[in-house]
Amino acid sequence: MYLDTVKQQLQQLGLVQPDELVGCTASEINKLEQELGISLPKAYQEFILEMGHGAGQFLRGSDCFFKHLPYLREWAIELLEENNFPKPLPNDAFIFFMHQGYQFSFFLVSEGDDPPIYSYCEGENQIQFTKSNAKFSEFLEQEVEIHQKYLCSLASN
Repeated sequence: MYLDTVKQQLQQLGLVQPDELVGCTASEINKLEQELGISLPKAYQEFILEMGHGAGQFLRGSDCFFKHLPYLREWAIELLEENNFPKPLPNDAFIFFMHQGYQFSFFLVSEGDDPPIYSYCEGENQIQFTKSNAKFSEFLEQEVEIHQKYLCSLASN
């Protein structure tokens, strides 16, 4: 539903084969929600049900799959502290993506089924979090485009 476009793009671009999409189980999601004391938005639940344990080449190199989720908030806080960032993470922030330890993205679990995405990137002299996408589903569509451009640049070299 939320990720139909993303799944179609991934397969059309050859970034993932259907057997490379390894989703989480509903019980894994329930356990995570109970451990964190939150309810995850429907668009994000769809993502981890479809590809929470892996998605071929898509998002490879980023910490965003199920095994990393329990640690991402702690890592994000450490990054903010190391950079003397003036704002704390909101209490209902769920960090779902960290790339190479210098940038991360999150949503607020209180902002709906397909929530806006906020980001932090080391070295950009931010004084507040950046609203990077209007919706989680748009974040994933943007990541597909980034991967496509990367693969095209590799092919042309």
